[in-house]
Amino acid sequence: MSNTSWKTPLGILRLLIVLAILSTVVMVQVFVGLFSPNWIFLSGSAMIVVLALVNYIDKKNDANWSRFGLLMFIAMFVCFFADLLMAGVFYIIPGESLINGVLFFMMGHVIYIFALRDRSSLLLRSESPKLITRNLAIWIVSIAGVFILFFFTLYNPADMIISIGLFGYGIFLTSSLVFSITKWFDNFPKIFSLCLIIGFLLFFISDYILGYKILNDGGFLSGIEAVGVTYLLGQMIIHLSPMFGSEE
Repeated sequence: MSNTSWKTPLGILRLLIVLAILSTVVMVQVFVGLFSPNWIFLSGSAMIVVLALVNYIDKKNDANWSRFGLLMFIAMFVCFFADLLMAGVFYIIPGESLINGVLFFMMGHVIYIFALRDRSSLLLRSESPKLITRNLAIWIVSIAGVFILFFFTLYNPADMIISIGLFGYGIFLTSSLVFSITKWFDNFPKIFSLCLIIGFLLFFISDYILGYKILNDGGFLSGIEAVGVTYLLGQMIIHLSPMFGSEE
């Protein structure tokens, strides 16, 4: 495992951060609704930023992985900023915490996509150009699936602007998930690919639950604690991927 081992100083620090994040996941479930904004959730998000920074420091001298680590760190930092906006800690557009947060989450996903693109087999010259067709097909099928899911479960004609905005955001989120899925077919360790796929899938589930709550305000997805739990676990797993990526 070289310098990514849990037994190195950075590895031990990474393990402690992961344990701290998991403790916030438990506390989010236990203390949901007791704090506004939820500082337990925000502290968990902040610790994932630190985890991403540790990953970058770990990879900064690796020519093949330093750019990926940097982009992943920037993406998580932007997502944390979006968390603060969504929680109403401060505003860019006064009184519009949802719009503020969604705009920055979209930026975060764009950076995530660039990070995943940096690990593209085409860029690494390890596969044929047919990869473009395969990845595009996966993306089209996924977007079609998300559109169907959105139309039948989230779309609210009484709140058209929010519905359209969330669907637009969903395209960026789905694109991140699709890019992570394509890593499974690339020449990387499977645990690296699994971390990305599971992480972005949990991210998708988290935002789907939040979107359902915003547009429907009730039903079987009304529990807001599920949003925090799936989000924190998803982001944490995403940012565990760099330590496995360059292993043989």
